[in-house]
Parts: sequence; C-alpha cells; structure tokens
Amino acid sequence: MAIYHCSVKIIGRSAGRSSVAAAAYRAGEDLINEYDGVEHDFRKKNWVEYTEIILPANAPREYADRSTLWNAVEKAEKSQDAQLSREFELALPSEMTREQQLEAVHAFLNNKLVSEGMVADIAIHNPPVTNDRHQPIDKDEHVTKDMSKMMFINPHAHILVTVRPMDENGKWQKKAEIEYLCKKDNEEKAFTAEEFQKAKEEGWEKQYKYEVDKKKIWLTASEGNEKDLKRVNRSPKTSRFGRRNEITESLNSKDRIFEWRQYWEKVVNDEFEKMNSEIRIDSRSFKNQGRIAEEPTLHMGSSATNMEKRADREVREGKSESEVIRSDIGNINREIKAHNKFVRELKAKLAAIADKAKDFIEETTRKLEGIRAKVIGNNYEETVLSHKYNYMTSKIGSEENKLREYSDNISGIQTVIKGTTSKIKDLQQELSKYSPLQFRKKADIQKQLQTEQEKIENYNEYLSNISLQYGYAAPNDYKKAKAEFDQRLKEYTKLEGTLKTIRDDNNTLVSDYSKQISETEPIDLNNLDQKRKEVRSEAEGAVKEKLEKKYGKAFDSETYSDAKSKADDMLGIGSGKKMEKISLTQELLKKQHKSHHHR
Repeated sequence: MAIYHCSVKIIGRSAGRSSVAAAAYRAGEDLINEYDGVEHDFRKKNWVEYTEIILPANAPREYADRSTLWNAVEKAEKSQDAQLSREFELALPSEMTREQQLEAVHAFLNNKLVSEGMVADIAIHNPPVTNDRHQPIDKDEHVTKDMSKMMFINPHAHILVTVRPMDENGKWQKKAEIEYLCKKDNEEKAFTAEEFQKAKEEGWEKQYKYEVDKKKIWLTASEGNEKDLKRVNRSPKTSRFGRRNEITESLNSKDRIFEWRQYWEKVVNDEFEKMNSEIRIDSRSFKNQGRIAEEPTLHMGSSATNMEKRADREVREGKSESEVIRSDIGNINREIKAHNKFVRELKAKLAAIADKAKDFIEETTRKLEGIRAKVIGNNYEETVLSHKYNYMTSKIGSEENKLREYSDNISGIQTVIKGTTSKIKDLQQELSKYSPLQFRKKADIQKQLQTEQEKIENYNEYLSNISLQYGYAAPNDYKKAKAEFDQRLKEYTKLEGTLKTIRDDNNTLVSDYSKQISETEPIDLNNLDQKRKEVRSEAEGAVKEKLEKKYGKAFDSETYSDAKSKADDMLGIGSGKKMEKISLTQELLKKQHKSHHHR
C-alpha cells in the first residue's frame, strides 16, 4: 500500500527563518533576501528533482521567478514575528510516474489553494535510503556511493504557499484591516478606512481619548470641541483585532488542515483509479482504520464522543458492532460498567435465591453456595480483564520506550535550533544598527546570518525526518501522542485497580465462607448433601446466565470451567473434577473433627 503523508507547517520570523532561505533550500538555488541582505546559496544541495511555481490567474507574471516572489512576500510582511509562508510536505506514491505525481499535486494545489489566490512553490525531493549515519545504502544495507545501487523510494514534495492571497489587481491582500469604532447619536459602529469615507458623510465620527477630571474617556471630535477639552493623542478608537481577512482566517483554522489531508487522499486515489490500480492511500490514523487493537483511555473528550456517536449512527443504519469503530475511551468504560452491572445483577439474583431459605440448614447451604457462585463470577471476570491488562502492559511498555527514544533524539536538536534562532535574532538586531555606509560590518554580519539560517534549515529538515521515522507528521505531534499515552497510563492504572478490587473481593468471600463453615453445626446431616446439590445448581445457573448475557458469543465455556475449579481450590473444597464428591456434610464433619482435636 502506498504511503500516506501530508503535514502542514508555518515558516515565520519568530523562529528565525525567512521564506527566501526556505525557498532557496528546497529548490537548491542561490537567492538573496532583500529584507536583511543575506545570501542563501544551496546550489550544492542534492536530490532536488523538480521545481515549479504555480500562480493564480490575477498574479503578476514576474512572480514566476522564485527570488522576485519570495522577496515580495518578505517586503509585504513588516512585523518581526510575521508568518511568511505555509509549507506542505506530501509523500508522493512511488508507484506513480513523475507526470502522475504532478497531476495529483496540481489538482490538490489548484483546487484548494491557488484558486483562493495563493501562490505555490513546488520542489520535489527524492533522497536515497540512508543508514543511521545518513550514508546512502544499497538493498543489502551496505554503504554505497554508486547511484545505480542506491534505493530511491521516498519521493516527496515540499510546497511553500503564500499566507496572503492575491486580490483581483494582483496585490497582496491584507491579513486584517483596522476597524475604527465610530459614533453617531450615541450608537457605536465599526468601519474600515474605506467604509469610513462614506460613513462620515452620513454623520459618523471617529472617537479619540480626552481627559476629563484626570480621567480619560472616548469622545468624538465634535463632543470634545463642544466641551473645550484637549485630545490626549491622535490615535482614534479601534476594535481590538480589526477586521480579519476571511480567506486568511479560513486558511488558519484547524478545520482546513483536516480538509487538506482528506483532499490529498482523494486526489491521489483518483489518480490511482485513472491508472486502473487497486492501490489506495488512507488519511486516517491506523487506529481509526482499525489496524491497531483499540486500547482504553480514561476521559471521554469531544473526539471520542464524536466517534461513539458516529458508530451509533452506523449501527442504526444497519452495520454490526464488529463493523464500526468505537473509541478507546468508550471501550474501557464499557468494560468496567459491564463488570459493575454484572456484580449488581448477580448479587441481586443470589439474594433472591437466598430469600427462598425456609430453615437454618437451607439458609446455610444457600449462603455457602452463594459465596461460591460470586467467587466463580469474579474468577471469570478476572481472567477476561487480565488478558486486557496483560495486553496493555506490553503496549504501554513499547509505547513508553518509543516516546522516550523520540524525546531523547529530538531534545538535543531542539536545543540547538532554539540557540540558533536566538543567535539569528541577535544578529538581525545588530544588523539594523549599521548604516549602508558601514558595508563591511554589515557584510560580516550578513555572512554570519547566512551561516546560521542555513543551519536552521538543515536542522528543521533533520527534525522532520526523525519525526517521520517515529510516525509523527511533525514534532508537535509528539506532544499529542504523549498526552494520549498519559491518558492510557491512567486507564491502565484504573484497570489495575479494578483487578485488585476483584481479588480483594474474593479474599473477603473466602474469609466469609470459612467463617460460615466454622459457625455451622452439622444438624440434620442427611438432608445437607441433597440440599446443597439443589442450591449449587441454582447458584451456578445464576452466575452462568449473567456471564452469558454479558459476553454473548464471546462467552467461553472453558474459561468458565476453569473459574469454577479455581473457586473450589480457593474455598478448600477440592478441584473441579472432585467437587461433586465432597459434600457439605464432609466439610462440617472435618471442621468438627478439627474442633474436637484442638480441645
């Protein structure tokens, strides 16, 4: 099956990066960033097999040049922590030709991004398989320098997409516009600068801060003049965030990431269908595909609740329980709720049986067989839950090791990236202090910036590769996986507690059984054996009925037989095969003999 991978990241100045450096690195070109004067020469970069820039219809044709495009982006962004571009990383199916791969990439970009005014810069990389020292290897895992022996099985596309769309005139749209909170007849309303030009003709006025009795209040200019007040400053009152660009707001929403991931699955599978191939990719996680046995978690969050609702809907529509995907959280909660329900119902059933007692002997036998029946039920439940617990033990251990290994691998590189980012910011700040006439000092700092920014591009690609090796689309996915693991660990502890409760309950029942035996006198011994057979059959029937009802087709007769044998061993009345030969009379006589001997 082809590999599915679609991740989305932001490239911004706050991380010490530039869109020019990122574009140069991915395309393997030499570009100069006019924002800070730093040159980024990546012409020696290997494994870049294809590059292309896709423009929306209304974009200036000169933006087909990589340097012109990304320097225009850098110029449009004034903020020191501005978001510069959005990077998509797509795994390209090796089963397709390059033309077919590009067909899928173009369909994805044109329908989901370029059509909304974004410019997309594509670079396809196809590095060879390497060992842990990043040396190319052949199919026998031997280091090789012979390209004909290297394995090129991981083609993928790095796509840089602008964060600002183009307007109909080929200009970058604003991410947000200032909204002036204007006033008319004691009503307040927000207008953009363009809207205000018309609104002021209708009597709307901007508001400014005025000082009244050492307090600052918002008034219109006419109100301030009428009261002969002095304006505090020339800044008008505005809304907190301004009017957001609907397109950029939509692109920044989490829903769009899910939409992009699903659409990449669609265009690739459409291409496979055109090839008459049965190969398909799947954007869902392995867990949601049902390819990994579900494990429990403790808290029912929104995603788990939605999964349960979807499964319920599918069942109502005709699917069987085995065909739908339930949430991990719901599964374990159902296990524990079912156990609690089983205990309550069995207790009620046995209590009803005990209520039938007409005399002391019958009451005694019903109590003893009731205890035995509870122990049998507990033993069966313990066996079932122990299987889940043992499975979770192995999964918890392996997942914990994976998380720890990943954390150890990336912690060092993240520290280096953090230090490099800090150094870049310091160099950029120092660069801004020099005038154009101090070109030698500026050139020296620009060279240092080039070195550090090249490092950070290499570090980020290395970090991305490590993340992919461990199954994370991006380093941030580790945090999500760690949080989910912590939840599973809590539920693992909860399941451990449930098993302990069952075992503690059994210990109490064994003690109660022993106490009942010791307090019983062998009165009317001739009736005890027959009475016990009747009660045992009824009590066993009750517990078996409840277990069969709970587990349905999953009820296992062998496990039930083992639970009975274990119960008899725990209660000291022999193994399952010999159980019927050991009567209550014999137990009482044995107890009486021991009591007499101790005297």
